[in-house]
Amino acid sequence: MKPLQALLALFACAFLPLYAADLSDLTYTTTGGKVTITDCDTAATGELVIPDTIEGNPVTSIGGAAFLRCTSLTSITIPDSVTSIGDFAFENCTSLTSITIGNGVTSIGAAAFYRCSSLTSITIPD
Repeated sequence: MKPLQALLALFACAFLPLYAADLSDLTYTTTGGKVTITDCDTAATGELVIPDTIEGNPVTSIGGAAFLRCTSLTSITIPDSVTSIGDFAFENCTSLTSITIGNGVTSIGAAAFYRCSSLTSITIPD
């Protein structure tokens, strides 16, 4: 590889997102042995795979506006353990391009994906 090409490749890699959001970016409550995601750090970036359990308890819901203005998340995977997604749950997640919803979801709140202007792919189970 020529020196200029190598330098350009190195420069490009410096701007690729290397961070994936994780449990440390989430706030949650546990009630009756069930976990609800209630908030996400708005500085969270990249892909987020919500775990199916937290501290041994199943994650069963995503609260209303839980991901409000998490503008740097690009992809979210919701586990099969989640049964409900609250109103405005992902409002203004402007970089979110794809979301995969697990098989357990039976209700999705009003305007759950409101103003998700980059969202091009939603996988919803039967």
